[in-house]
Amino acid sequence: MIAINAVSSPRKITGALVAGAVTSGVLAGAGLGLAPTANATCASIAGIGGRADCTSTLFSAAFALGDGAQAHASGSFSAAFAVGSGASATTSAGVLDLATTLLGDDNTVTATGGFLNWATNIGGSGNAVTTAGAIRNAATNIGGTGNTVTTPQGGYLNFARNLFGDGNTVTILGGQANTALNLLGSNGTVTIVGGSANLARNLFGDTNTVRVAGGNGNTASNLLGGTGNTVLSQGGFLNSARNVGGSGNALEVGGLGSNLTTVLNLVSNGNTLTAGGGTGSNLDAVINTGGGGNTISAGPGNLNAGFNFLGNTNTVTAGPGPLALAGSVLQDDLTVTKTNPGIAINSFRVGGAVATSRQSSTVPKANAVRIRTTGDRPKIVNAAGAITGSNTKIRKATVNAAGATTGSNKIRANDHRRPGK
Repeated sequence: MIAINAVSSPRKITGALVAGAVTSGVLAGAGLGLAPTANATCASIAGIGGRADCTSTLFSAAFALGDGAQAHASGSFSAAFAVGSGASATTSAGVLDLATTLLGDDNTVTATGGFLNWATNIGGSGNAVTTAGAIRNAATNIGGTGNTVTTPQGGYLNFARNLFGDGNTVTILGGQANTALNLLGSNGTVTIVGGSANLARNLFGDTNTVRVAGGNGNTASNLLGGTGNTVLSQGGFLNSARNVGGSGNALEVGGLGSNLTTVLNLVSNGNTLTAGGGTGSNLDAVINTGGGGNTISAGPGNLNAGFNFLGNTNTVTAGPGPLALAGSVLQDDLTVTKTNPGIAINSFRVGGAVATSRQSSTVPKANAVRIRTTGDRPKIVNAAGAITGSNTKIRKATVNAAGATTGSNKIRANDHRRPGK
């Protein structure tokens, strides 16, 4: 009866044939070794599932999607997500760490150790993003090619970011609450070496170097600055070096024991600016606006300032002071120096030591006036009894009037005796 019913129903026969064909195809595929390759999607959660390209441990998860993509997660409540051809994401030995790369090709992200450390890449190709160490460090890259972004093994609340641009290196090496940033620049280097609450950033422009070497609350910044600029903050406290526009500028501020020093370059090229630089240099400032090829420095010392306004190839030096101000305004090829307290702007001087050229011309004039004005002094001195030729005559007259015997007295006596004869 069953056989008769099966044969008498064309729909059932057709369905059985299709199901059999599908089953035979799957089995044949498995038998021929056509299982999903290593390039296919994989996932592993709490150590379950996945294969060599996806691994996890208890309380962690890994997910990979794309040709050659890999994801590996270890630690507690950590996750690794790799999406893209040749993408790689890894977390290890941390708590709530997260490594994520989405889109793009051949990108690598790594978050290791510590607590709440995140490494993130979105788009681009060949980028490497790494964060490690203590508490809540984050490294991020968005777009671009061949960028390297790193936060330290140690420290906390450090943030390193590269947004677009190619071939950049953005690095934080230790410290706390530091921020390093590159935006829309290529082949640049942005670095913070330890310290606390420091900021290093390059905004636009290529082949620029921005660096903060430790200290606290220091800033090194390049904004809209063409190419080949070097902006350095060398430690200390609340020092600031900023380049805005221009190319080939070298700015340096601070140093061990230097505090509250400032350097600013505005829209000009090929300038060298330095403030502070010595132990105990405080509140020194240098500003350059316009022009090119200028060398301006303030300090070492305290409360010194140097500036150039719309001039070229000037050399301006202020300090050690304190309270030395030196500047050039609308001049070219000028050297202005003020080492002592006072003001020197172009050829104008106020306070402190006068320029050597002026001192040498002024002193002889003063001496000449004294010589002329003291020409009548012998008469005055003579009246007071100073021994001079004229005074000798006065004395002789006085002595003779008192009756002292002199040649003139003898003449008078002879004249008096003649009538008696």
